[in-house]
Amino acid sequence: ARRPISVRTAAVPLAVVASRSHNTPETEAYIRDLGAAEIVSVGSSLKFCLLASAEADVYPRFGRTMEWDTAAGDAVLRAAGGTTRTLDGKLLAYGKRDQADDEDFANPHFIASGRAGANPV
Repeated sequence: ARRPISVRTAAVPLAVVASRSHNTPETEAYIRDLGAAEIVSVGSSLKFCLLASAEADVYPRFGRTMEWDTAAGDAVLRAAGGTTRTLDGKLLAYGKRDQADDEDFANPHFIASGRAGANPV
């Protein structure tokens, strides 16, 4: 049976989903600045789904991803009321070609989150 999913209002402390295998110093600093206590490590698509199903609050990604790594999970997150934003606050865009500083379909660093207020970009 189907059941609707929806992101949650950010918990205190925040539940952060992050990569252990693709961790960066920027990710560690971002999480430290959030003061988050709970860190969950799973695959990229599952990170988006944990946000969408109200099991996590923030997914910072300061490492390399391509559009095919994020598109499906991001679509699920957006349908549930969340967002994925670049570090300058813009929604993560898809279909990126002829990028001056990167190859086709490469994503910039981003922060995915549940309800507004959980995404301190």
